[in-house]
Amino acid sequence: MQKKTFTILIAFSFFIFLFYALSGYSLGTQTEYKNLLQQLSLKSIAPILISALVFIMYFLLHKHEIYKKIFAYFLFFSISLASLMGLTSALTGSHAVSTNPFLYGLSFYTAYFAHQIIVKKVTVNDIFIASNPMLLFTGPIAIIFSKLWHKSLIKRLNYFLPFLITGVFFYKIIAVPLTNLFWLIDMTTTLEVILFGIIFELFIYFNFCGLSLIVYAVFGIFGIKIPLNFKQPFSSRNIIEFWRGWHRSLSSVLSALFYRPIKKYLSTPFALLGVYIASALWHGVTINFLIWGAFHAVCFILTIKLLNRNFSKLATFFMFFAVIYGRVIFADSDAPRLMEKLLPNFSLPFSTLESLIQTTPTASIIALCFALLWVAIEFIFKDHKYLISKNYKLLRLKPTQFILVVTFLILIGSSTGIDYAAYGQR
Repeated sequence: MQKKTFTILIAFSFFIFLFYALSGYSLGTQTEYKNLLQQLSLKSIAPILISALVFIMYFLLHKHEIYKKIFAYFLFFSISLASLMGLTSALTGSHAVSTNPFLYGLSFYTAYFAHQIIVKKVTVNDIFIASNPMLLFTGPIAIIFSKLWHKSLIKRLNYFLPFLITGVFFYKIIAVPLTNLFWLIDMTTTLEVILFGIIFELFIYFNFCGLSLIVYAVFGIFGIKIPLNFKQPFSSRNIIEFWRGWHRSLSSVLSALFYRPIKKYLSTPFALLGVYIASALWHGVTINFLIWGAFHAVCFILTIKLLNRNFSKLATFFMFFAVIYGRVIFADSDAPRLMEKLLPNFSLPFSTLESLIQTTPTASIIALCFALLWVAIEFIFKDHKYLISKNYKLLRLKPTQFILVVTFLILIGSSTGIDYAAYGQR
C-alpha cells in the first residue's frame, strides 16, 4: 500500500508538472509542438539522471570525509556557477528560467543533496525525492520527507485541504494581479522606491508562500510530510524572527552548510556574513545580490545588538526597513539604477501616483488590499490564539475557508496578471 501511494504521488506530480507547463504555452506549428514536448521531456528526465549521477558520486566518495564535504559544497554552488556562465537567470522574483532544459530545478535538488550529505546520508530514495517535479517547480527543499500513511485519507484531507485552499487564494487572487504593478521597478525617487519595495515584497510572499502551501498540501494529502516553508513571517518582532519564518527549508540548508561550521571557528558576525553571502550566490551571481547579502548580514547583526540593549521596539521598526529595502535590492539587477534608488531623493512622485490611479486594474487594487490586510493581521494579532502557532490556523478555520472560497469564485474571472512561480524554474 505504501509503495502504491508513493507511486501515485510521483505520477500525480508529473501530471501536474505537465499540465502546468502546457498551460503556459499557446501551441502553434507542429515544429513548435515537438520542441515543447522535447523540452518538457528533458525537464522531467534530466533531474532524475543528474540525481542518479550525484548518488553514484556520493557512493564513491562517502568514505572520504573531506572529499564528501567538498562535493556537498560544490553541489550547493553549482547553481552559482550556472548563473555566472549565463546558463540560468538570477532569482530576482522575475520569471527565472534556464536557457538549458537540462538545468531545470538545479538550485533545488543540488541544495537538497548538499544538505543530505552534510547532515544525513544519501540513499537511492533521495534520487526520486530530489527530482520530484512538484518540488522542483518552486520548492520547498525536502529536508523533511516522512510518511503520514498511518493517518487515514479523511484525516489528511481535513488537515491539508485548508492549506491548499489558502495557497490557491494567496497565489491566484493576491500574487498574480500584483504583477500589473511591476512597472514601478523603473521609478527611482525615495517614495517610489519604498512603494515598489512594499508591493514587490507582498508579491514575493503571496506567490512563493501560496505555491509552497499548495505543494505542502498536495504531498500531505498523498501521505507525505514535507517542510512548511513559511510560518507567518510578518508575525515577527524583528528581522531574526522574520527569517525563521521565511523560506525555512533553505534556511535549514544554509544553517547546516555555513552557519554551524563557521560558528565553530569564528564569531557569530562572521558566521552570519557567510550565510548571507552564500544565500546571495545561490540566488544569483550579480552585484545586487552581493549587496543584498552584505545588507542583510549587517541588518541581522545590528538587530542582535539592539535586542541585547533591550531596544525591541526599535528592532521592530528596523525589521520593516530591512525587509522593504532588502527586497528593492533583491529585485533590481540593473546596477546603475539600483545605485540611483539607494541615494535619497525626496521629490514628490505626483506623476507616478496619477499613473497608479488611472492604469491599475481593479483586480490589482483588490489584491493589494487583501495583501496589506493579511500582513497587518499577522503583525498586529501575532499573539492571538489562532495566530501564535504561525501555521495559518486562522485561515484554516471553516468560516474563513468559506470566505476564501466564495471570494475566489467571485474574483477569479476578473483576475489579470502574469502567472508564474517567483522561486523556481531554474
